[in-house]
Amino acid sequence: MHRFFVRPEDFTSGEVVLRGSDVSHIRTVLRLKPGERIQVLDGLGNRYCVCLTEVKPKEIRGQVESKEAVQTESPLNLRMGLSLLKGNKFDPILRKAVELGVRSVVPLRTERCVVRVLRTEEDKKIARWEKIAREAAKQSGRTELPAVHPRLQSVENFCHECRDFDVKIIFWEEEEETRLKDIHVENSPRSIAFLTGPEGGFSRQEIEAAKQSGFQPVSLGPRILRAETAPVVVLSLLQNRWGDL
Repeated sequence: MHRFFVRPEDFTSGEVVLRGSDVSHIRTVLRLKPGERIQVLDGLGNRYCVCLTEVKPKEIRGQVESKEAVQTESPLNLRMGLSLLKGNKFDPILRKAVELGVRSVVPLRTERCVVRVLRTEEDKKIARWEKIAREAAKQSGRTELPAVHPRLQSVENFCHECRDFDVKIIFWEEEEETRLKDIHVENSPRSIAFLTGPEGGFSRQEIEAAKQSGFQPVSLGPRILRAETAPVVVLSLLQNRWGDL
């Protein structure tokens, strides 16, 4: 059954209204008609079975037939600081991160980043990434929409905003001693913030800024992983150790 996210305020008296890009998808791609059923998610952990009643060019209306609370979210609040990468490499990483249960993604402007995004282009890119996150959440059966930060941030700003997370890690290819298995916390962490760098890696100034906010530099082993490989490996390791994989 096809899944769609809506806002909680789109529900009224046993009915739900879908607007925006979902309308075109339902009408012209899926070609669904009144009487057919879809699943609707409110982003709060509830899943609804909805029977379509009206399929119009501007909106879709449906009658709620059932509601159930479902849990597909990771117990970990995972916030990923991901540097901008060349080409469109950011996009597939974002999709995989959503599949692996990331709670929020913060795009980073880093010192050695090859990509330069003008302030005038920022809103357009963020909107595309929000759409990718939404589609990935639907595909993977998540019940909550992961957030994409509305602005590009520096390493220093990211680390400062995440200083209260239970575990804070910056993955760095020049770290030679500390591995993820060496990170010990007294209780099972509920929140983890981590950063992965661009093709050229983090600068020493960025590593020092991260340390000042309590972030621990960590190695991913003796082999240097590509910038697009590292985030997927990191999320898999974190979810396996402290999450639900």
